[in-house]
Amino acid sequence: MGMGSRPASTSTGGEKKGEERVLSHGDVVLIRSDLAILRGPRFINDRIIAFYFAHLSAGLGDDLLLLPPSIPYLLSNLPDPASVAAIAEPLRLASRRLVLLPVNDNPDASVPEGGSHWTLLVLDNNTSPSGPRFVHHDSIRGAPNLPVASHLADTLRPLLLQSDSRRGAVPVVEGPTPRQPNGYDCGVYVMAIARAICGWWKSGHGGHRGGDWFEAVRTEVEADSVKAMRGELLQLITTLIQDKANASSTSEGNKTSNTD
Repeated sequence: MGMGSRPASTSTGGEKKGEERVLSHGDVVLIRSDLAILRGPRFINDRIIAFYFAHLSAGLGDDLLLLPPSIPYLLSNLPDPASVAAIAEPLRLASRRLVLLPVNDNPDASVPEGGSHWTLLVLDNNTSPSGPRFVHHDSIRGAPNLPVASHLADTLRPLLLQSDSRRGAVPVVEGPTPRQPNGYDCGVYVMAIARAICGWWKSGHGGHRGGDWFEAVRTEVEADSVKAMRGELLQLITTLIQDKANASSTSEGNKTSNTD
């Protein structure tokens, strides 16, 4: 949970005016200050989570969907069910096997960087024999973000079941989550849990009912691996920046050759 001088998140994930762009990756633009956040110890923001979720999504197919933080936040703050349905319809939530939704506790969308805690809510249409469920992963003891995650689940539940009488049949359960040892790594834990789920999925387990990703989270998400993840993300970003620079240089070289 946020205990430092800066909150964990913005509600929109927008760029800071005048900041240097360092990488465009899909729909996400990282700026210079994002690299400083990763060097830590500082709270993770929307852009970094959106970037990493986009990276994890490569090659996953349609059954597993990772949403950037702005989408769950928007859905949680829309004024009525019709607005929720209009935004959610293209996402096809009911037809996915798993949907990963970052949750932030910012209570006021008009306040930039107003949140203080990240957690992960997973819409699981696949692994539970009793039907769809929401699984909440909170790295703080006592699951302080559970009310926020439950509100998001309440918002999405009508989209999952056709019968009004069965809407309450999609429960929210707490998934096993290693505890963060500090007040600022909640966002890193969200990304580490998402990585564990995606690895479990890619290993072939995700296509079969009767098993879940809980053991993968227990074994792969721990203090040392989470601590190392900041450096790994910085290296990933550096590599992608260099790859884009090399591709641009090659393209310019080809254009020059063609005009000779």
